[in-house]
Amino acid sequence: MQREVHLFGLPIIRVKKTELCEKRYFLGIQYKVKKYAQRYDSFAEAFAANVRGVHDRRIRVIVNNTGEAVTYARTHALWYKPDELVFGSRPQHADIFRMFAPQIPVFYCGNAAELNEPQSIDGNCVEPLLTGPQLIALNNQGKPFLQSWAEHMQVDVSPLSYSRAAISSEVERSALIKAQALRLNLDNFVFLSPAARSCEALPTAFWDEIETSLRAKGHDVFYNSTLFSIPEAYALASHARAIIALRSGLCDVLCDLPIPQFIIYSYNKFHGDLQPMYSFEHFPWATREFIREYNVFKQDVNIIQEDILAHTSTKGIHKTKN
Repeated sequence: MQREVHLFGLPIIRVKKTELCEKRYFLGIQYKVKKYAQRYDSFAEAFAANVRGVHDRRIRVIVNNTGEAVTYARTHALWYKPDELVFGSRPQHADIFRMFAPQIPVFYCGNAAELNEPQSIDGNCVEPLLTGPQLIALNNQGKPFLQSWAEHMQVDVSPLSYSRAAISSEVERSALIKAQALRLNLDNFVFLSPAARSCEALPTAFWDEIETSLRAKGHDVFYNSTLFSIPEAYALASHARAIIALRSGLCDVLCDLPIPQFIIYSYNKFHGDLQPMYSFEHFPWATREFIREYNVFKQDVNIIQEDILAHTSTKGIHKTKN
C-alpha cells in the first residue's frame, strides 16, 4: 500500500507499506513509525491543509542535477522573488540552498522530474526553474553553462558577487566524527571522488593506482560515499591536502575551496564532451588558480594519471595551474 499527500501537486507526504515494514516520509525525510508516526502525520496533514489555501503564489521546482542547482543558488538574486516558494526534487537540492543561499528555504518534494512545463494548481503557478529538455537544449549550444543560463533568464550576471558555502558547526562536527570513525588521518589525506552521474566512470585500476601511489608518498586516502551528506563532504574536503575527482555536481559544490583540485572530464551520454559547458574557467566563484582540468577526449588516461601523481608529493601538493 502507498499513500501520498500533495502540496501544490507535489508529493510532500509519502507512506509505503509492505509485508515487512512501513516507511513514512514528510518533505522527503523518513521518520520512525512507532515513536513519531501519529505526531508527524498530524503535523504534516495540518501543514498541507493550511498551505493548500494559499493562492496566487509562484512555485519554483528544481528538477535538474546537483551542479545546476549550485548555479541556481549562487545566482538566486536573478530569479528569486520573496513571495515565491521553492521545492527541490532531490534531497541534495535543499542542502545546496542551505549552503549557498540560506535565506531561501527549499522544501524537498520527492521526484518531480516529469514537470516539464508550468501548471496551474490550486490557483498557484507551479513551474520548473529549468526543465530537463531546456537544460539539454541549452547545453547543445556548446556555450558555458553560466552564459547559457543568463541568456535563458535574459539577465546580466556580471554585477553579481558570490559568497563561499556556509557550513554550520554541527555539520563540521558530524563530518569529522564520521571521518574519525573511518580512522582517516585528518592532518594528511587526499579526497577522491570517482563517481559521477554526468560522466562515464574511469577504470577501477585508474583509481587503484592513484591510491597506491598516494599512500606510498605518505598520504591517507578518502573515497567519498553516501555516508556523508553534501554539506558534510564539503566540510571534510576543506581539510584535505587535495581533491581528485571525476567531473560531477559535487565538483561544483567544492570548487570554491582554496585547495588543489584535479578534475577529470569523461564521456557524457547527452553531449559527449562536457568541458566546453562546465569548465571551471567559466565559473567566477571557482578558485580557478587551484584547479587543474583533464579531458579524456584530448588526453590519454595514463597521461592524465601521471600528471596528477606528478603534482602530488610527500612534501605537499603542488599548487600549479594548467
